[in-house]
Parts: sequence; C-alpha cells; structure tokens
Amino acid sequence: MFHLFSTNTYTNVKECVNFAVSKSDTFDGESKKSELLSYQQSFRFFDDIPDEDWKRIQEIKRRTWPNHNGKNPLDKYSHRMGTKDWKRQSNWWYAENFQEEFHCRFAERLPASGWDGLGDGPKWVCDPYRIAKQKDCLVYSIGSNGNVMFEAGVKDQISKNCEIHTFDPGASNKRFGDFGEALKPYSTFHQWALGTDKEAKRRKDIKTLDMTVTELGHEGRRIDVFKNELCEWSTFGDWLKYDIRQILVETHNAPNPGIRDFFYKLHDAGYVIFSKEGNWQNQCGGAEYAFIKLSTDFMIDGSLYENYLDK
Repeated sequence: MFHLFSTNTYTNVKECVNFAVSKSDTFDGESKKSELLSYQQSFRFFDDIPDEDWKRIQEIKRRTWPNHNGKNPLDKYSHRMGTKDWKRQSNWWYAENFQEEFHCRFAERLPASGWDGLGDGPKWVCDPYRIAKQKDCLVYSIGSNGNVMFEAGVKDQISKNCEIHTFDPGASNKRFGDFGEALKPYSTFHQWALGTDKEAKRRKDIKTLDMTVTELGHEGRRIDVFKNELCEWSTFGDWLKYDIRQILVETHNAPNPGIRDFFYKLHDAGYVIFSKEGNWQNQCGGAEYAFIKLSTDFMIDGSLYENYLDK
C-alpha cells in the first residue's frame, strides 16, 4: 500500500512548529480545501491530500486500466454454474480480474476485532474517521442473516450517531435468533430484500431500492455506506441512481454474462476499487469488493471503459 503523505522526522521544536504553520497555511479553511484536486474529485471526502500526491494516485490508477485479464474479461473462463469445476473457474477469474486500483490510507475493517467468526461478516470501509467528521451518517446494510457484527462495527468505529438500516427477508434463525432483536442496539431492521421491479411485483418481501428510499423518506440524502450481500448482478443499476459514497459488495459466481457490465458501469460512474478479498471460508467462488465514488475527472487520459469499448 502506498502512503498519501510523506513522513519526516523533525530534529527540533522550531522545525516542527514551522512545518505545522506551513501546513496550516496550506490547508486551513474551507476555501483552501476547495482548491485541492482531492477535494474537488472526491465530492469533498478527501480534504487534506496535496495535489502532487493526488496526481501520483491518479497515475497509479491509470496504470491499472483496463483492470482485467486480456482484452475482454469474459474471454478466458466460461460460466459453469452447476458443474463440478465452477468454483475453480470462479476463483481463477477473480484472481485475474478487477484488482485494487485505489488505496485509502486509513481504511479499516468493520469490526476490527472482538467478535467470533471474523472471516465472513466484517467489511473494509475507506477512512471511517472522515465519515465521523460529517454532520450525519446514513448506512444501508442489505442482507444480514441475523449477523450484527458489521452494524456494531459501524457504531463503534465510525460513530454512534450513524443511522443504520438493515434489510433481510428472513426474520430469525437458530444461530442468531430474532433478527430484529439482535439488531435493535445498532440498526433499524426491515424485513424485506432488495430486488428488481419484476421481483417486487411478484413478492411482498422484495422491494426495489427506489421503493425503499421513498418509504424511508431518504430522497435526496447521501448514503455514506451501502453494504450489499444479495442480488448484486440484477440490482446494481439502481445503485447508480443514488448518491452512494461507498459500496461494499460480496460478488458471487463469476464469470457470468453480466459481470463485465457490473464492473465497467460502476467504474465509469466513478467507483474505484479500494479493497478486494476472497471469501475464504466458502472456498472462495466469490469476492468481497469495496468501492469509493470519485468524480470521473479523476480518470485521466480517457481511462473510462466507454472509451475502451470503442476501440
């Protein structure tokens, strides 16, 4: 991982004070922050990264593009769900495609420790302390199966004032008991899943993201963290309609015909991958991705997939 700031050792108090004054002159005040490329291209999330460092980060990101094996991420491995070797195919595909392309200096896994079963449940979040500095914080957690550790991690490592909403069509299981009761200290539980318009018309326990946002009165609000465990391939288009800062998603069963559109469209909407890890406890077959949204101005030299497809 590269560092966004240089580290220096100061030999005397005077030198340290002079450094502090110079940094204060550079970054004090909203007007100074607004001049930074990092501030402009991150929708005010990164407000302290010098332009020289930010341009280096841009160049590192550019070098990863296109972020997949060969000319087409669907070329090398076929989709073999239901066959004996589908997990091997999936693992190979994830090993060769869509790697980390951006690094958050203070990313944290939520929760970091203190829980049983930390292999599958915690999620990487980019610089939680930056979210904590905001006036408010809104988190959606799609799919929990009664596991509350992520929600607890948000309260502990971001802010107790974060407003969290957890969605799951199930109500209870043997391991975690009643979902609503388990989540009560951390989150508001809603007993429905997110799905497509067609699915929502067929089942009462499925709602679209549009229906959900409207029902909860969140129109016009930014969703700071959107954690999704279910139906990513069919619902991701709805995510792009909203102001979502970070997307944490467990992807499954790659490759499939829609997977290229998933990664291409998220990228071209400004989402860059800052974390990727395999679901080791389930013999992989899937991967945990974390994206943060930047302005497409961050993508230098025309490094958007809409341009790649034209070649």
